[in-house]
Amino acid sequence: MLERKTGIPLAPEELDIQKITSDIYTIQCSVVGQDAHTQYTSWVITEDGVVIIDPGSYRVCTMLREELDRAGQSVKYLIYTHAHGDHIGGAAAFLDQELKVIAHENTLERLRRYELTAGYIRRINSVQFHFNIPVGTPQRRFPPVYPTETYHHEYRFELGGKTFELFHAKGETDDCTVVWVPQLRAVFLGDLLEASFPNLGNPFKVMRYAREWAMALEKAVALDPEFAIGGDCVLTDNKEINEVLSVNIELFNYLEDSVIRATNDGHNLEQMIEEIQLPPHLADNPYLKQVYSRLEFAIYNIWRRYCGYFDFSPSGLLPRPGREVAGVVRQLIGNDPAILHKAEELMNQGQLQLALETLDIILKVDYENMAARRLRHEILRKMVETDECLMSHNVWVHYLEEDESFLGQ
Repeated sequence: MLERKTGIPLAPEELDIQKITSDIYTIQCSVVGQDAHTQYTSWVITEDGVVIIDPGSYRVCTMLREELDRAGQSVKYLIYTHAHGDHIGGAAAFLDQELKVIAHENTLERLRRYELTAGYIRRINSVQFHFNIPVGTPQRRFPPVYPTETYHHEYRFELGGKTFELFHAKGETDDCTVVWVPQLRAVFLGDLLEASFPNLGNPFKVMRYAREWAMALEKAVALDPEFAIGGDCVLTDNKEINEVLSVNIELFNYLEDSVIRATNDGHNLEQMIEEIQLPPHLADNPYLKQVYSRLEFAIYNIWRRYCGYFDFSPSGLLPRPGREVAGVVRQLIGNDPAILHKAEELMNQGQLQLALETLDIILKVDYENMAARRLRHEILRKMVETDECLMSHNVWVHYLEEDESFLGQ
């Protein structure tokens, strides 16, 4: 595996180009300056020009453009492995060149949806990545570059003696493109290849695709590549490529099968979250560390794909707002100190999630209750200290900081 560098910002002061072969190069940078999720902008040099795969960061691509200009190398193609901003955000740096921008046809609808929900996207990304994204950024400064050509299932072109074979896949998104360059024995997988537990579920965003993700990796394995370049991982050894992709394939199939089996057996979502566990050889696998996404999110996601929201309790069909239910429970207890005491007791026992939900009996009704917010702050601080998964960790941080602001700390 190519050394995975840390602490590299999304907008670095200088390029740190990594040479994979004499024809393949990458630049690594963190999505938002955090070490748990790193993104690569990659390119292939041919005799007749350059093909860039995932022009991720505008700052990086502006400097890369200058570097290629000095070398007398022109960019002929941009390829999007998928339309997440950290993979296409730098495309505008090349717009004055005569080039083609290639992506799967689903990219068009994805980009339109991002424009339609820009305010929501900005808000959830600010929480998920713990990164202040000002209103209107980056869409207003660097609007997304739409593809000039799209394809349905497969796409192929040749440039400077090299063949680029593109095929559609689904995984983290429904518009994934896998790029295979047979002369180089190199496959470019975007976020289908990650250095940790795959982003198979996200509490803020739309569905991911376990079964199709496994199928895409099976096809990549069958190509027998010597190099595999992913969204945050570069593998340069055929044996390791097979090992990493195979363990991910097994994970996807295991989770999909487990959720569907439990669904058919009459288990509800709460039971699945409690009961479905990874077998030890997957749970302890170094390539599947839950440092970005996590098992619970994956189970939620697969359930959401196949099932509705009904939890098989009649009260769950047309539920009343949580604040009303909490208000009834709070009135029945009639003793806020008792609720606070129980939440603190649960916190001291290490049952942090249950402590949070107990506090909601007060906070869903009275969000400005000082005693409850003070205790929630303490619970969240413990969660921040113990949660190593970036996505959930940053949610705790967001509300920890909200409590600190409210409490004047």
